[in-house]
Amino acid sequence: MPEILVLATDAQTRGGIQRYVRHLVESLRALCGPQAVRVLFLWRTTAPPSFREKLAFVRSGIGEVRRRPPSLILSTHVGIARVAAVMKRIWGIPYLVLAHGDEVWGSAPSYALRAADVVLSISRFTAERLIRRHGVEAQKIQLLPPALDPEFLRSPVSPQQVVERHGLRGKRVLLTVSRLTARGRYKGHEVVMRALVQVRRVLPEVVYVIVGDGDDRPRLERLAIELGLGEAVHFAGDVDDAWLAAYYRSCDLFVMPSRTRLEDPCEGEGFGIAYLEAAAFGKPAIAGREGGGAEAVLDGVTGVLVNAADPEEVARAILELLQDEAQRQSLGERARERAWRDFTLERFRQNVAAILRRVMPAEGRGGGPCRAIVHPSDDGDADAHFEDHTLLLSGSGWRGDESDGHSPRARVGSPRA
Repeated sequence: MPEILVLATDAQTRGGIQRYVRHLVESLRALCGPQAVRVLFLWRTTAPPSFREKLAFVRSGIGEVRRRPPSLILSTHVGIARVAAVMKRIWGIPYLVLAHGDEVWGSAPSYALRAADVVLSISRFTAERLIRRHGVEAQKIQLLPPALDPEFLRSPVSPQQVVERHGLRGKRVLLTVSRLTARGRYKGHEVVMRALVQVRRVLPEVVYVIVGDGDDRPRLERLAIELGLGEAVHFAGDVDDAWLAAYYRSCDLFVMPSRTRLEDPCEGEGFGIAYLEAAAFGKPAIAGREGGGAEAVLDGVTGVLVNAADPEEVARAILELLQDEAQRQSLGERARERAWRDFTLERFRQNVAAILRRVMPAEGRGGGPCRAIVHPSDDGDADAHFEDHTLLLSGSGWRGDESDGHSPRARVGSPRA
C-alpha cells in the first residue's frame, strides 16, 4: 500500500503554521487513509532541538525508510528538507517541501528546495522569493494557501466573556494575535501602541488587546506604561481556540502591521493566517503593504494596507475605519465572504489531492488508499479550484488576471503536469 512519510518539526508549538500543517496531514489522511500517513517529529517539546535530538531524528527517518519505504516524503520545513533530499538521493523517493515565509526568503539550503519534486508555497510572495533567491524552477512550485476550519466558529465562549474579563464595556477594541517574541517584533505591536497614543487623542474609548505570549511581553508591558497606555493595552496571554474565537468576535478591528525584511535575518509574514481568522468573523484588518500579508488582506476590499513602520499612517488608518462604520462594515463583510469562499478546508483538500495526482503517478497511488479521488463540489471540479490558487510567473514579473474581481490569480506550474 502506498504510504507517505511526513517529516515535521514539533508536536507541541501552537500557532498558524502549526494549524496549517495539521490541516495538511489531516487532508493526506482523508485522501490516503489514516494508516497510510506516518508523521515523524523532530522534537516533542516547545524547546529548540539539541544536536543529539537532531541526530536521533535523522536516524529515525532513515530507519523508517528502511523498514517501510514510503512512496512519498513531505518535509514541513526547509530545515529538515535536507533529510528528505538525502533519502531521495539514496532511495529515489520523491519529496515535497513546505515553504511558509521568512525561513526561505534569505539564506536556506537551496539544494534541498531545488531537488524537491514539488515545493508547496503558502503565498505568491514566498513563491517569487523561491525563484529569485534559490533558483527553484517555477513549474515545481505549487501554491497551497491556508484553510479555515468551520469548527473554529462554534466557540462556546461568548464575546461578552471577553468584555467582562478585560473591562471592555463601552470600548472600541483593536486586536492583534501573535506570539510576543523578540524574533517576532516585526509583527508591529510597538507601532500599534505608538499609533494608539494618537488615536486616543481623537477617540479616547479605543483600547488595544493583545493575544499571545512570549519573551518580549515584559518589554511591551513596560512600553505601554511609558506611553501612558497602562489602562488601554490589555495583554490576554495565550488562549485556547474557544477563547481565541471570542476575542476575534469582540474586536472592532484586527491590526497587525507586519514589517518585511528580505536581508538576513529575514522577517515578515509568509501569508498571515491570523488575518484570515479575523476575516472569518467579519473583521477588517490593517496590514503592512509588503510581504504575504498583502495577499491575506486586499487593500480597500477586505482591509487597509499601510507602511508598517509608520505609526502616524497606522493611526490614520485606524481612525478612518473606526469613524466610518459603513466602510468598516463593508470591508468586514467582504472579508468574511472571501474567507469562506476561497479558503475552505474542502478547497484546501482538493488542492492537496491535485498535488498528489501530480507527484504520484496513478500506478503509485493504486486503486485503494492514496488514489486521491476528488469529489467535485457544487461549484466546480477540484482542478478548477486548484487553479484559482496557483501562481503564474513570466520572466521577472507577474502575469496575472483577476479570479473574482478583487483577488489576484496566480499560477506556478500545472497541477496536471
